[in-house]
Amino acid sequence: MVKFIFGIHNHQPLGNFGWVFESAYERSYRPFMEALEDYPSMKVAVHYSGPLLEWLVENRPEHIDLLKSLVRKGQLEIVVAGFYEPVLAAIPKEDRIEQVRLLKDFAKKLGYEARGVWLTERVWQPELVKSLRQAGIEYVIVDDYHFMSAGLPKESLYWPYYTEDGGEVITVFPIDERLRYLIPFRPVGKTLDYLHSLDDGDESKVAVFHDDGEKFGVWPGTYEWVHEKGWLREFFDAVSSDDRIDLTLYSEYLKHFKPRGLVYLPIASYFEMSEWSLPAKQAKLFVEFVEELKRENKFDRYRVFVRGGIWKNFFFKYPESNYMHKRMLMVSKLVRDNPEARRFLLRAQCNDAYWHGVFGGIYLPHLRRAVWENIIRANSFVSTGSFVRDIDFDGRDEVFLENENFYAVFKPAYGGALFEFSSKRKAVNYNDVLARRWEHYHEVPESATPEDESGEGVASIHELGKRIPEDIKRELAYDDHMRAILQDHFFGRDVGLNDYYLSNYTELGDFLTGAYDFSIFEGGITLERDGIVSGSPARVAKSFRLTDNGFIVDYTVRSEAKALFGVELNLAVHSVMESPGEFEADSFEVKDPYGIGGLKIELDRKARVWKYPIKTLSQSESGWDFIQQGVSYTLLFPLEGELRFRLVFEEL
Repeated sequence: MVKFIFGIHNHQPLGNFGWVFESAYERSYRPFMEALEDYPSMKVAVHYSGPLLEWLVENRPEHIDLLKSLVRKGQLEIVVAGFYEPVLAAIPKEDRIEQVRLLKDFAKKLGYEARGVWLTERVWQPELVKSLRQAGIEYVIVDDYHFMSAGLPKESLYWPYYTEDGGEVITVFPIDERLRYLIPFRPVGKTLDYLHSLDDGDESKVAVFHDDGEKFGVWPGTYEWVHEKGWLREFFDAVSSDDRIDLTLYSEYLKHFKPRGLVYLPIASYFEMSEWSLPAKQAKLFVEFVEELKRENKFDRYRVFVRGGIWKNFFFKYPESNYMHKRMLMVSKLVRDNPEARRFLLRAQCNDAYWHGVFGGIYLPHLRRAVWENIIRANSFVSTGSFVRDIDFDGRDEVFLENENFYAVFKPAYGGALFEFSSKRKAVNYNDVLARRWEHYHEVPESATPEDESGEGVASIHELGKRIPEDIKRELAYDDHMRAILQDHFFGRDVGLNDYYLSNYTELGDFLTGAYDFSIFEGGITLERDGIVSGSPARVAKSFRLTDNGFIVDYTVRSEAKALFGVELNLAVHSVMESPGEFEADSFEVKDPYGIGGLKIELDRKARVWKYPIKTLSQSESGWDFIQQGVSYTLLFPLEGELRFRLVFEEL
């Protein structure tokens, strides 16, 4: 008889749409738990994230009652994590402990004293041991890939182990990767056959499945397979009545057996993450390498040595994520002793908007907006004033300006541009805009999955190949720079909107990403750069100051080059879908009712204005997402000699 632990992880990101919560509830969470109630001998270890629990309490309290009932009957073991589902390795120790304690407190309301942690995205680093033990945690669930990365063979991974850091010890359970690809995608018999094959008479041997609950109804094709065609009930009936399978829970197992020994796990996550976290060019090579090993029938033998990137690589891969993360860390230090502010800060640590894999993640504007909202709300409890510091640890100082209503953060070393303009009143960052990037899966149709496909059952989203539709290809463009407000361009006079929109033009100067000298004054900053435009000397000076309802910036541009000078404003317009367009104006309004709201741009002279949607192509569980990350507004002026103008940004 082999022991079997069956677990699920149910999560919806902070800021997700209400209809997404509702759909996931109806297609997965509700039918799963209702089916479980009908099989009293079935046991499940379950983790619900804080954002989902908060939604359930407000919208489906009957589900909370069902969870309490299943706990009382001994069918559920509650496993916790950070309440707002942070990657624990990416947040300060003090916040880790508070996040875990918050969810432990909720578990008590369900009638369970939780002692185990579902490690968000299974992102492990050794120093987590001390934080988890301090939070009262006795065991943690990670992937078998972590153990194999430490050199353990697969046949040694049917037992938990101890791991230690600084004299603190915790138990680690390995999730069986084979089960992750069988359940629920293949016929029930395949899982039974696999479990039976593990039975060698060793009563301490345990196979662990613990994976996303959304696989049981939310992922494409799974609702019909799991619920309408009866996979879940067949599975519950089969595993709970099979005399060769001993259903157990983590806590039950540890009452009867001790971990097998001591192991030291490296920084790791699950195998797929090691592909996603690599920079795009390297991720493409990684996929090619894995596929080459498979073709040569060498992958199974050598896969223990196949490692890609780590989760924190996303901060290198996406500078927008890095900046958002470092602003969160900055605020964490500021509000640690303020419980009300800290609750907003803990919400801002929800992991989904900081990275991207097979789900939208950072590419979903509403998830980023929720993080920024909570960073800003937490920050507004304290006043920092203005300062100069390397906020995002890129080796170059930022200039942070604050008044009663706004935060403005400039990067003098990157075009002297405004990379954060946040409204305290609205709790929005007007520059929450993601650059258009080439991703490796734009050329690679499939991921580097460790499992081969099967014609039986339903495909996992990791197995779904994708081809870019032709209509998207026509609009697809990539940026060679980050997006900001007050970015300075010099164009040839023959450049048109279409060339600009599709990145099909050449900058005549080096001002877009070049370093500006700066000096700060009360409530403002002056930035200046001397450079070359089409072989002629050029100078740009801009003096910026915050106002009660926005900002004012005065430009002086000098060059003998015959060119167009453009000031680009990349604004986080997410709820109004825009098309490329061109118009003349000395003022215009931008309206985004479900995003940044309204604002007005005023000039002291007429300008030609180019606008276009900044659209990125990303993969998701449903296929391709071609998403508007914001709208670019570029104010154009003919230049020959000296140009002076004033730009006013007014929040409405």
